Amino acid sequence: MNREDSIGEQLRDAGLRRTPVRLAVLRAVTSSRAPLGAPDVIRRLADGTDAVTVYRTLNTLAEHKLLHRVRGDDGAWRYAATAVGQRQHQEHPHAHFVCDTCGGVECLDRVPVPDELVRPKDLGRRYDVTYAELVVHGVCPKCHD
Repeated sequence: MNREDSIGEQLRDAGLRRTPVRLAVLRAVTSSRAPLGAPDVIRRLADGTDAVTVYRTLNTLAEHKLLHRVRGDDGAWRYAATAVGQRQHQEHPHAHFVCDTCGGVECLDRVPVPDELVRPKDLGRRYDVTYAELVVHGVCPKCHD
């Protein structure tokens, strides 16, 4: 199965229609090594693609767990592809790194979010935790040199 078929299948499995913008947005995010902000996604799409539609599409894909998002230091969301096996679990199964120098955001796939953060026992029944985020701050290798 080629990558385009795989992206279409992911949409279908999530119960979403296979629209040109959804395909293009999902393709743009999954082809990136680092999480992308909405303006970055828009720059990777065909000229004339409606920005409002892109923002709505990013939110829809995140709601259906095809993408996950993390907030950068500038307060803007960055989007990254969610691994197929992780879609039924918590929203952010891994930590994220935010560079305090350049503001870049990276997924730290090898650093899982501890279960104690996802299902905190000390909160009691009055709190319904949707997901936990683990964000590590520092200086990335590009800025460190």
